[in-house]
Amino acid sequence: MTKIFVPAYWPLFKTHELRRFDYRAPDTPSFTSVFSYDAGSDSMLYNNYDPSGKWLNRWYYQYRTGFGIAEWRDDYPGNKKVVLSPPIGWGEFQDVGSVYQNKPKFDFFRCWPPAFSNGDQIVVYEQHLSTFLSYQDVIQFSYLQAWDGKPATGARYWMALGVGPVAVSFLTQDATDPKKVTESVRWDAVVTRVNA
Repeated sequence: MTKIFVPAYWPLFKTHELRRFDYRAPDTPSFTSVFSYDAGSDSMLYNNYDPSGKWLNRWYYQYRTGFGIAEWRDDYPGNKKVVLSPPIGWGEFQDVGSVYQNKPKFDFFRCWPPAFSNGDQIVVYEQHLSTFLSYQDVIQFSYLQAWDGKPATGARYWMALGVGPVAVSFLTQDATDPKKVTESVRWDAVVTRVNA
């Protein structure tokens, strides 16, 4: 078995860098993600934008020793804030073929507006690829995330060592047949760095 140190594949830095991923697929609208470091919260920020450049959401995540990648806060338009305790987990040391699962929860009084919700996060570490697109050392994993028993949504990521998510497709669980999961086309990223 190949042991993967998952945080090495996520963008993690403490500089003024802005790392931008412009995702493209044939005959499909593009979208953009930008990663940056926030010193105030000692967290990485993962901002997502639609094809018109409209901001959609922001994940706050950290590497926590013994836990791995911890997505502890999500922000949305309208000053909506979701703080999670325990956070959404993405794993730390994983074998290829292994499944990581955790159960994040909304922290009621730290959310705005205050809210309750219980989640189920499942990540499957599918492959460790020596090459993918123009990158070397890439992990492929998929996740499904469900809240309060509703159908899950998620994605399949291809993350390059020291770079981040160089490709992504989206997953949706069928509302009537939970065993059926639909996958979108795959978007490949053009990666640019500013102030690297």
